[in-house]
Amino acid sequence: MSVVGGVRPTKGFLLEMKKRLSFIERGCEFLKLKRDHLAKELTVALDVLRGRRSKINEKLREIYDAIVTAYLALGPSEVRSQANSIKKTYEIEILPKSVMGVQYPSMKVVSKPKIEGKLDPVLFKAASLMMEVFEEILRLAEFESRAERVADELGKTNRKVNALENIVIPSYKQVIKFIQDKLDEEDLEELVRTKLIGGVIARRGE
Repeated sequence: MSVVGGVRPTKGFLLEMKKRLSFIERGCEFLKLKRDHLAKELTVALDVLRGRRSKINEKLREIYDAIVTAYLALGPSEVRSQANSIKKTYEIEILPKSVMGVQYPSMKVVSKPKIEGKLDPVLFKAASLMMEVFEEILRLAEFESRAERVADELGKTNRKVNALENIVIPSYKQVIKFIQDKLDEEDLEELVRTKLIGGVIARRGE
């Protein structure tokens, strides 16, 4: 179906359509800037995530090796007994944050576990590393959530830009061209009529 069906080919409507098109084009440019910023933000986030995951995996392997060593040296019962000296748990507060208007959850550590008894040096190392890496896992989860939401917003923004560039703006331009052509045609017809009438009047005056 033609987008020009039912269009009023008047100068007032032409002016209104041009104003709307200008507004839409400015909005499209703003969305392009937002899309570019989101794309950069996502690229940086993915690079950071890759680096953090690699470091966390290294620490987890180190923790695993320490616990295996402790089990072999002390036995399962002693390891479980000494593990009871680690008191309390993590208390976490979830706070809202945003980047480029995209909201994501941010985690704040309110309280941490404490080692209140004596631990075998190998177990102490494993426990200390585990508490350290747990916070890093929390930060990683926060960053992953941020990256996912930025990627989702990037997809939405990109679809809006594509719709404006490929559908909305061309449709407005087609309507404007139709009205402009009609007005030019009417002006030409008016000019021809004026000349014809002028010619008839001139011949009558002879």
